[in-house]
Amino acid sequence: MTEYTTFGIDLGTTHSCIAYVDRSGRPVVVKNEIGAETTPSVVYFEKPEKVLVGSAAKNSALLAPHLVAEMVKRDMGSRVPSDRVYHKKKYTPEEISALILRELVRSTEKNDEFRVKDVVITVPAHFGIAERDATRRAGEIAKLNVLDVLDEPTAAALHYQTTQSGTGTRHVLVCDLGGGTYDTTVIRLQDKDFQVISIAGDDKLGGADWDERIRDRLLREFTAQHPRIDPTADDVFMQDLMITAEDVKKTLSSKQSHRVGLRFGGVAAQVEFTRAMVEELTVDLLDRVVDVTKRVIDAAARKGVREFDEVLLVGGMTKVPSVAAALQERLGLETRLYEPDLAVAKGAALFAMISRAKRGAASTQQTADDLGISVGQAEAMISTNVQRVVSRGFGVKGVDPADPLAQTRPMQARQIVVHLLQPDTPLPADSGPYPFMTVADNQRMVEVEVYEQAGLVPSEEVADNTKIGRGRLSGLPAGPKGMQIDVSFVMSETGQLSVHATEPSSGAELRFDLQIGNMDQRAIASAQAGIAKHDVSG
Repeated sequence: MTEYTTFGIDLGTTHSCIAYVDRSGRPVVVKNEIGAETTPSVVYFEKPEKVLVGSAAKNSALLAPHLVAEMVKRDMGSRVPSDRVYHKKKYTPEEISALILRELVRSTEKNDEFRVKDVVITVPAHFGIAERDATRRAGEIAKLNVLDVLDEPTAAALHYQTTQSGTGTRHVLVCDLGGGTYDTTVIRLQDKDFQVISIAGDDKLGGADWDERIRDRLLREFTAQHPRIDPTADDVFMQDLMITAEDVKKTLSSKQSHRVGLRFGGVAAQVEFTRAMVEELTVDLLDRVVDVTKRVIDAAARKGVREFDEVLLVGGMTKVPSVAAALQERLGLETRLYEPDLAVAKGAALFAMISRAKRGAASTQQTADDLGISVGQAEAMISTNVQRVVSRGFGVKGVDPADPLAQTRPMQARQIVVHLLQPDTPLPADSGPYPFMTVADNQRMVEVEVYEQAGLVPSEEVADNTKIGRGRLSGLPAGPKGMQIDVSFVMSETGQLSVHATEPSSGAELRFDLQIGNMDQRAIASAQAGIAKHDVSG
């Protein structure tokens, strides 16, 4: 058995992909059993503990849509209950994602040529702590050793750099519009140094939204031709309509018009679709693409980056011509379509190899032997540096000092979130101590509530943030209100957030790491055992 122990996985909203680095140092995508480079991120629960994943599952959705799980990536790390029930059993988004990962692994290992163990899984750049932790847990439930989670645009840029022969500093804007999310990242590339400058994204914007608009238009056209027939209660028809909508979108990426035939209840309807119609239906979606892209450009400009050597389009949805056209017409960006379906997985494979090399044996020779690469390749991997940034704002809730009630009735005063870590802060990051004050005389304890930016841009409004953790600092000395409490945040290169609060005069302190979600190691082990019982095939 030939063992490649590091793989990169693009765990996408609508399609997933797995890649490795071969002995020549080239990233290679592993095709699945039907010879496709990507696998639909769809799970069909055929029977209790028996599932199909991929194209077979997607086809089964026509027969039993109520037994099919799709678009689970949008529920990863959700703060609201998002479990799904199949055959009277609840499945979390992490468990469903683990089934998709298991199929990628099974398909990769099918010829006994590979063994999948250590992986890097990609996530949207704008994903927060909860979503990233959920992605890690999905890998663990699938019994994989998750070396790291990597931003998708950064992965694409990493692969892009390996194809360039020139030297010097280059600034690249990556626009990644996939099936469910849109992410943009500005990256500075300098030989083997990768520095993320700024990121922006919308995790509820992707190709599936285009599909829904086309589906709705098809439905309106059908009911207009047959007003006495209402097919919306028929799950099979509606699922078929969604698949038809996706086909229309893909067809109109290369053609100007397309005729669609619909049948239901013994009647038929012919619908003529044009590329212009789709663009009209989705103009607000393109507005959002432009808005997100402009935000990342403006953020980069504030850091001194105002021009780009390359603008790369990745993600399957960027193959739709209107995306590049909108970016060119409204932002003046000359774009290049860059392996839209595969670049992220290939970059993740490279990063997985880099991660293993940096954690490898004491000698470069031993590292090379362990990874099955040359000494020169091992040296190149070890010397590669990827500096990432904070994806969202992170802060602490406190009383607004500008509110007049803060001095007289602090419990009734306006509360705000003070962001100690701002988006795009380079990692690892240390906020340093930020002074808060007690609000009552002889206050013997304080609650430190940690919040994460929930919207697309930072805001001090509590409603625009999500509470992700809390800790209690007790044992404070008696004294008048206004006693200083210093709070600091430290975020590691991999995005783990640690909180430290102290009262300087007494030395009382509080330290805790953020553990997101309700799955501890015992729960993960239980989920592993449950998912391992499932017969998974493609």
